[in-house]
Amino acid sequence: MAKLGRNELYTIAGVNQHAEFEKFISDLLFKPKERNDFYKKILAINSNVSTDTFREYFEEYAAERKSQQQDFTPDSVSELLAKITRNDNSSESGWSGYDPTAGTGSLIIKKWNDDRLSETPFSYAPHNYLYMVEEFGDNVIPYLLHNIAIRGMNCVVIHGDTLERNIKQIYFVQNSHDDYMKFSDINVMPHTDKVKEEFNVSNWSEKAIEHVESDKVAYIPALPMHRKHIITFGDGDDD
Repeated sequence: MAKLGRNELYTIAGVNQHAEFEKFISDLLFKPKERNDFYKKILAINSNVSTDTFREYFEEYAAERKSQQQDFTPDSVSELLAKITRNDNSSESGWSGYDPTAGTGSLIIKKWNDDRLSETPFSYAPHNYLYMVEEFGDNVIPYLLHNIAIRGMNCVVIHGDTLERNIKQIYFVQNSHDDYMKFSDINVMPHTDKVKEEFNVSNWSEKAIEHVESDKVAYIPALPMHRKHIITFGDGDDD
């Protein structure tokens, strides 16, 4: 499988510098046709969706380790956490997975990957899974949103301060086709009192963005959810 590095990403984007690339991916967020074309070109080079698509690039060129303490969870740790938190997807919270400091999405991607691989192709359906992530860094949000949308996930992305609850935007990334071979839409939730209450927002720190892509949402019937064995400590199963 070919490497997806700086040169490949810059060629796809038609840019020569990091600042131009970040502007490119930010501008793509609300342009679904161009965004999906971008994803197809990425997957034509490297179709591995089990790991963070942009992590290598972000670590080298965009991470603000000193000012924002941006660092990354190793894949081995992410995989272990995904396995030991594997459940029957009946969490009382209603979320299939949650990461309050998501970064570019490495941890939630591993959780999503474990969820989909714990089922069969005939029982896995995107509508059975809904994730939530939060992230403070402005420079990280475009990478995070693209990482989620390219995988066809259903996920609420909260952009703001996890502790103080000063929130800029809340995005709903939705696989409206309910098809794991499709990309997700990117929608922005309105700054209403209902949304504010639902997500415990203390203050909106940015003007609302009016953008909704999802129209009619499909529901694709699948076989009953068939999860692999749930791991418990001491069961001797390393699957």
